[in-house]
Amino acid sequence: MKKTQKTIVAATSGEKALESYFFDALKSFSGLLLPRTKDIVWSRFGLSGKKPKTLEAIGKEYGITRERVRQILASAFSAVRQKRDEEPFISVSSHIESAIVGRGGIVSVTDLFSILSGGSGKEAGALSFFLECMRSVKEAKETGTRERAFVVPSFSSEEWDRMFVLAEKVLRESGKAMKEDEFFSLAVKAGLGLDKKRFFDLLAVSSTVRKNPFGYWGFADSDDISPRGTREKARLVLKMNGSPMHFKEIAAQIDEAGLQKRGRKTHAQTVHNELIKDRNFVLVGRGLYALSEWGYTRGTVRQVIGDILRTKGEPMNREDIIAAVSNVRKVKRSTIVINLNAFFEKVGKDGYTVKVQPGK
Repeated sequence: MKKTQKTIVAATSGEKALESYFFDALKSFSGLLLPRTKDIVWSRFGLSGKKPKTLEAIGKEYGITRERVRQILASAFSAVRQKRDEEPFISVSSHIESAIVGRGGIVSVTDLFSILSGGSGKEAGALSFFLECMRSVKEAKETGTRERAFVVPSFSSEEWDRMFVLAEKVLRESGKAMKEDEFFSLAVKAGLGLDKKRFFDLLAVSSTVRKNPFGYWGFADSDDISPRGTREKARLVLKMNGSPMHFKEIAAQIDEAGLQKRGRKTHAQTVHNELIKDRNFVLVGRGLYALSEWGYTRGTVRQVIGDILRTKGEPMNREDIIAAVSNVRKVKRSTIVINLNAFFEKVGKDGYTVKVQPGK
């Protein structure tokens, strides 16, 4: 049993499984299967290190119909199921059930395999086989609000539906993506009767309410949760960072956060090209971008100074101008002073105003 626990802990932590626990367990049952049945099982579930084969591909290989392949697999499930009161079936079943119960009684198919297979194709295949054999775990089909998942008998669809309606209401009323603590707190105020862990365990299988890579919960189709294009991804990265970033840093963060499709890399120049032409972003320094919603405005340092002075409507002290410009531009102090002396009229010792154009 200690050996088994070691394997499951490794897989649960997201690391590669140290031992082929499910695969070894399945091999111990191989004596129950006829040679051809075993070969078909190994082919169907990718247990030989190759990709799992379709029923049709296996049928062609053996010169039989897809339905016959299905019948042979069913006989294999039945043979192993008959040993459900013996080891290692008891141990395997216990671990699978525990993983699901530990997540509120429901786990998405993707998450369950991630938790238990440790990224191993053989482990995933063997796990799939045992799931077919178990009576205590059922597959719950995908719905309009929930992912395809595995559940245990104690799971209540009615409880899940009530939780989801409340969670959706809270998000809609807040109008924003929220950190876990804030989301849970508002849900409790709205009448949630679940503890924090159970709430988020159940919510983890929702297909319409999700958590982004930065830990914020919101509607899955919103740009704050699932940004699609480069601009939307850059906006989310900037928003989560809370301060201006260089376009190269933005590109790197898009990939590090997992916002880019697997196997693809975000190019810094593409980010720069997209942001420079979008008014939601402001170039505030050498390669540095900010969000216009933060109060940053477009234009050169000269234009920014002019806008500040015109808004003030009277001369301003040099230090006050430098502070005002620094709030909306990441530029050197000397750059601001040079622009003041070159393009604006000095008033008194340290004051400046907009130059009056001749004839005006």
